[in-house]
Amino acid sequence: MITRRERKKRETKERIFNAAIKLFKEYGFEATTIDMISEEADVARGTIFLHFTSKEAILANWGYERLQEIEDRREEWDFGDSCKQRVLRIYKILNEVNIQNYDFLKVLIESSMKHRKVLESEKKNMYFELRELFADLIEDAQEKGRLKSKINPLIAANMLENIYYNALYDWVRSDGGWPLEEIMEEKVSIVFEGLDVSAQS
Repeated sequence: MITRRERKKRETKERIFNAAIKLFKEYGFEATTIDMISEEADVARGTIFLHFTSKEAILANWGYERLQEIEDRREEWDFGDSCKQRVLRIYKILNEVNIQNYDFLKVLIESSMKHRKVLESEKKNMYFELRELFADLIEDAQEKGRLKSKINPLIAANMLENIYYNALYDWVRSDGGWPLEEIMEEKVSIVFEGLDVSAQS
């Protein structure tokens, strides 16, 4: 059971995050200042730095929340024998939020292209965490004889990770007109054709 103090701390962090996202959408990442976020969230400037080390850290928090959501919703994707379907169900959960937050995602992706700190501002990197999740799924399937064992799971996971982030980038660059889920599924199918044990040489 969380304490009242811990609950208040989480609420403050969420208020800061939501205020920042609102401002990023309205004014853009670069034009938004810590003082603007402080005023919008109705907290002291110093309070922001108790929760986030920088504006970049606020953006990076979005990725960590998505990964936490994947873990919280594990029962929605972690079932059945197919590793490919698990990956596609993870993509589906992530894309539900992406589609609902297109304006913010555009800010996030455009900012991350200009500021590498967006993805490096925290000790753990959200890219690596997603890759590790995919690698664990692939390795599990390999141990059960469902995927080729000779393929390095981290390399295959990196390909799946790149499919996801590159598809998001192309989708944003097309102003949301690119067939996001369709293209992701097609590319994932190609990867798993190479992993399929029935194609063992």
